[in-house]
Amino acid sequence: MSRESQLTKLLQSGSLRGIIFDFDGTLLDIREILEKSIEEVLVEKNINVDMETTIQEIGALLETIQGYPLPKVLLESYEIFKHITALKDLTYFRKLRIALKIFGKYLEYAKDASFFPEFKPLLEKLAKSCDLFIVSHNKTETIIEHLEKEGIDKIFKGVYGSDKIPVQKPDPMALQPALENYENRRRDEFLMIGDMPSDITAGREAGFWTIGVASGVSKREILKYCQPDLLINSLEELLGILSS
Repeated sequence: MSRESQLTKLLQSGSLRGIIFDFDGTLLDIREILEKSIEEVLVEKNINVDMETTIQEIGALLETIQGYPLPKVLLESYEIFKHITALKDLTYFRKLRIALKIFGKYLEYAKDASFFPEFKPLLEKLAKSCDLFIVSHNKTETIIEHLEKEGIDKIFKGVYGSDKIPVQKPDPMALQPALENYENRRRDEFLMIGDMPSDITAGREAGFWTIGVASGVSKREILKYCQPDLLINSLEELLGILSS
């Protein structure tokens, strides 16, 4: 039996012990606000770009730095921003100003970001048979504020943002805080669900089952390269699997 079939069977039978979700791009729909942030700044600066490539690159960048304090962003800015193709021909200081402006707009718009419509029925169904967690590079306080608005915060056994994890994904130790809720556990009882390669890599290296969701920033082919046990286009698809 393939790993995809094994995981599907575990999900449908409610046999998993814990499921860890990424937040931005997995539960919270950020793609539209990310594109809006990029477009507003680059149009203002009269910079023409391949939007899809830029979304991929800046999305990966935001995944890394959204939990950083500003001094750390500035300190590491040369290395951080040099990987954005759209800005490669600009001077360092212009590159820094533009990147920080995009980041600032994104944080502003992210306050009003919406969850994917199927997230609540999916979580309610999963919570009947296993514990749910969030491990994200976003700040814990920000994540909880979003969850409280939807009245869904109590459904999670643990929420671990950038301030509560020892390292960032893809290091599998980022997932350790969730495991510490159990005295006895087997790693094949846990599942990591995320929209970024770092989520899949962290889950695989931790020995967890993994699901890639191609509804966030990363394209399906990028997630496929990371070899998740199951690759889906949306949470709605996962809800359908559970209902089969």
